[in-house]
Amino acid sequence: MKPKCALIYNEHASGFNKKIFLEIVKAIYNSGFTITTIESEYPEFIIDNIDKFNNDYNVILTMGGDGTVSNAYEAFHRLKGEQKALYGHVPSGTTNDMGENTYVPRYNAPKATKMLLNGEVENRDIISINGHAIAYIGAAGVLAPCTYLIDKSDEKKDIGTLSYIRYGCKAFFNDDKLYKSIIQDPYQVTIEMNGQKFDDKIIFFAAVNGKSFGHLKVNPKANLCNGKFDVLLVHNTKELLYNLIKSPFSANGIMGSKNIAFTTDHLKITFNNRVPYYPINCDGDGRNLMEGTNVFEVKTHGKIKQLVGKKR
Repeated sequence: MKPKCALIYNEHASGFNKKIFLEIVKAIYNSGFTITTIESEYPEFIIDNIDKFNNDYNVILTMGGDGTVSNAYEAFHRLKGEQKALYGHVPSGTTNDMGENTYVPRYNAPKATKMLLNGEVENRDIISINGHAIAYIGAAGVLAPCTYLIDKSDEKKDIGTLSYIRYGCKAFFNDDKLYKSIIQDPYQVTIEMNGQKFDDKIIFFAAVNGKSFGHLKVNPKANLCNGKFDVLLVHNTKELLYNLIKSPFSANGIMGSKNIAFTTDHLKITFNNRVPYYPINCDGDGRNLMEGTNVFEVKTHGKIKQLVGKKR
């Protein structure tokens, strides 16, 4: 009997293309699976149905952007029993950083599908922010919300990743809460990690368990299975601009920067003057993970058996 594969997709996602969708279905069939295509009916569809999918299929594939992966990680994090179905993600969004994390092309979904179904399985870390699972990044501060605020327009469909840059330039002049007010009044925080506790002033922060974010090279050598994640703490505009310019040309990405990049298995940031105005950017989408609290706490929180292409 052939193994069973569920392909969960969102027809209204910015990267959905019917022709490519059919090529993906063909790639699954040619890899030896029986296929069930399931349309995601609302944002938390996979979370609400994960227990049934986990019992009914050998492989669960999601098709979409990085926000889709985030929902899938949250779903597997909430499983009532053990994970039976292997999970894989077919990149078809705007920046598709998760494609880089799983050793498959960002912008060739049929090829990525073949590579996943004929690749390897890794026991990936799930990290959580204030108890909620994410796939690879949680960030806030200067310009961090741009990737989800721009969803209010159709610009993503028009120019892809460049739309984030254009939106960021507009925000520089028009939205003080994305840039100016943070620069003028940095977050005053108390940070706890790696057995140390210290006070600091920051304008941007991120917890990252991945290689890149918005095509920005964070840590090309990231180990996504070792129980640890990377932390970025940016203190001023000089540091911000230096790393934006440097990271594409550095073998270590931003992780090569002293006093900005750290590695840990537990991070706690307590905000002493105010919390970020916009929701936390989780894998490209905004999530209200600090509602009612002034603490941003990140931990390694379980594992997910994930299909990846063979390492290059």
